[in-house]
Amino acid sequence: MRPLLLALSAALSLVAVPALAANPVQAVTESGSGVAQRLVELSTKDEVAATDPRVAQAQAQLKKAAKATGESEQAVAAACTRAARFIFDATKSPATPLDVLDALAAKGAGRPMNDSVGAYVAARRNAAGKTHAEAMAAMK
Repeated sequence: MRPLLLALSAALSLVAVPALAANPVQAVTESGSGVAQRLVELSTKDEVAATDPRVAQAQAQLKKAAKATGESEQAVAAACTRAARFIFDATKSPATPLDVLDALAAKGAGRPMNDSVGAYVAARRNAAGKTHAEAMAAMK
């Protein structure tokens, strides 16, 4: 009976771990610290050090976007991650959470976060294959 319980326990632990790791929105917003680092890692698909200059840039953009929208950094990061996945699913164009964060930091002041993210998604979706720069130029 004991080996059966150990095997069942091991099987359940294997099932639970991939479920958490498979959800990038949850992974990026699990705790307040390291959100910028996790955004960079999702965008580059590689581990990066907390001291990487891209992390510092992402942190600055997170702060700017959070201030402009009145949302928390975690909410901004989650929205950017969801939008990047949606853009890829809808257009098969590569989009990263950092692309969406850049758009939100640059064009998000004075309107709700969902409107700014939606405008970026629409710019990317309206012409599949558009680059981030082209989408930024097309945003209203």
